[in-house]
Amino acid sequence: MKSLHASAIGLLTASLALGACSSVPTGAGVYLVTVVDAKSGKPVEGVELQASGAGIRARGGKPAQGTTDEDGETTLAFGNWGAVDLVLEASGAQERWLIAQERVAVNGGKSSQSPLRMIVGSGQDGGVSRYTLSITRVERGPKLDN
Repeated sequence: MKSLHASAIGLLTASLALGACSSVPTGAGVYLVTVVDAKSGKPVEGVELQASGAGIRARGGKPAQGTTDEDGETTLAFGNWGAVDLVLEASGAQERWLIAQERVAVNGGKSSQSPLRMIVGSGQDGGVSRYTLSITRVERGPKLDN
């Protein structure tokens, strides 16, 4: 009876370990962020972006930074953070977004759920976003998410 109990505990421990491994996000890499004006739909140049891991896992890490070009685009190197705190700043206004890395599509593909959630807008009373964002993970090769 003891050996059956020990085997059951061993099996449970192994399955929990496998479950923990499969739930760890594998999102480290380069991400393309595109920023467009929410009203006009035109790309916004000169927006400063700062991304860091959200929560306890990312304490002490160096944030990724970039500034949008004339096409409203910049690339940022994210760590394996899982959740990313993204701050946009332009003309004295600041906006904060949360990105779920496991939802970001690869190579310009489409994700089934939006990886982006606005936390604090920079528009009227902080509840409205000035920007529309899109994000995609950049990988080598032909892979494209649908």
